Amino acid sequence: MVDIKIICKKENYDTYAKLLTQAGFTISLDAELTFREDNFIQDTLIGKIDEVYEIIHYSKIVMIESFGHEIILHTLDKEYSIKEKLFEIEGLFEDKGFIRINKSQIINKTMIKEIRPSFNSKLSLLMKNKSMVDVTRNYLVRFKEFIGF
Repeated sequence: MVDIKIICKKENYDTYAKLLTQAGFTISLDAELTFREDNFIQDTLIGKIDEVYEIIHYSKIVMIESFGHEIILHTLDKEYSIKEKLFEIEGLFEDKGFIRINKSQIINKTMIKEIRPSFNSKLSLLMKNKSMVDVTRNYLVRFKEFIGF
């Protein structure tokens, strides 16, 4: 059996779960494979601190970064572990002002406090949570276009 995660409206979840289970899938929040409803609009993520889960609205997110297989979501005052992969978040929130700035970080452009030129065709960003992050060369052109720089 293959594990699959379902992302859809609450009222459709049971229907999709039944159909996917009948097709031989196992429903799991930890699955690598995702079934997403076409017209589903997601504006929150579920973050975990210790053994407590919280719902985080995208407007509260400063950045999301990857450390190997661990994905950390940063708000102004907390850090959460989340299940989603960076590429999933990039697709989910791109139209909400999120952009990848390097191989392991995605930022919310509304949470940028300062943009500073750096060495080697990079930009350094001071985020509102006081984190410093770098836009690397591979992501620089797209980033500049995205923010209108």
